[in-house]
Amino acid sequence: MKKTCYILLVLISNLTFGQSEFCIHIKSDVTVDSVSVSGMNLSNRLTSEFKNGIARIKTPSKSSDQYSIYIEDKIVNGWFNTGEINIYLDYKKNELSITKTKNTPVYQKHKTYVKAYKDYLNDKSSGTDFIKNAILENDQDAFVLFPLNHWLKLYQNDKKELNFIKAFLEKQPKAIKEHLIYEMVENRLKKLTEINKIELNDYLLIDLNGLEKQIKKEKNNTFTVLDFWFTACPPCIKEHKEILANPNIFSDLNAELIGISTDKEQGKWAKYLEKKNINWKNYRIGTTNLAKDLAIWSYPTYIILDKENNILGSYSNIGDTVNALKK
Repeated sequence: MKKTCYILLVLISNLTFGQSEFCIHIKSDVTVDSVSVSGMNLSNRLTSEFKNGIARIKTPSKSSDQYSIYIEDKIVNGWFNTGEINIYLDYKKNELSITKTKNTPVYQKHKTYVKAYKDYLNDKSSGTDFIKNAILENDQDAFVLFPLNHWLKLYQNDKKELNFIKAFLEKQPKAIKEHLIYEMVENRLKKLTEINKIELNDYLLIDLNGLEKQIKKEKNNTFTVLDFWFTACPPCIKEHKEILANPNIFSDLNAELIGISTDKEQGKWAKYLEKKNINWKNYRIGTTNLAKDLAIWSYPTYIILDKENNILGSYSNIGDTVNALKK
């Protein structure tokens, strides 16, 4: 029998110990027994039962952070402040959504920014000023890492902007410097500014037969494009469709495309390549540190190499990669 229940989740922060407590209001058309919360800086998902319409989950948060809230198999995401927070959810017709929040202004900032970024991806004529503004407006708050990562992806070959990112990161407080995204952005920035060449022969990757092999490049091509991807990455799959629709997109520019998947399951990866008729060279990264050594954690990432494996550029989409090859 369906039963409407009202549940309250509140995030109460103890700044002395860097602790927060999540507590949620839910309107539901079924009985809900528990709620779980995971966060970028949480090592484990935390779960609490509902008692008297309230579920409380304490987290060791020292700054605002991006969290996921789970009820059964449904999930909602948001960026939330530390402090005393109220989050109101609707769980009806097997759909979960956030209806409103209190005492967490960063949630609305995140929501507004995500919409603007999606609009930008659909129509880039609007420009990137909104990303730079979001960075400047959220200085000294961990949320700044979200647009800062997008800025790094867009301008990862621009020394001036890389210096701007480096200076901006350095002036952030300790709590932000301990954030996982900070570490990833900092590592990526370091690799972009310090590594000019990659010795591909130092890495053994897995081929379709499950054997460890060195990457074989076609000697008569001027450029090699390494495509770092994985099968559960929607943007990667979308770009593979674009490549399949334009089979000469790289060869016409005297470049060879080589896929490097970070998938852990050989069978799943091989099945995807067969099903999608992927006809360019592909390897699975296996146990090598190639992606780690290049600090790649955003996918897809395309890296252009010359014949001597010098890194000529790093890009986040096919369009930018092709434009760089044309130049």
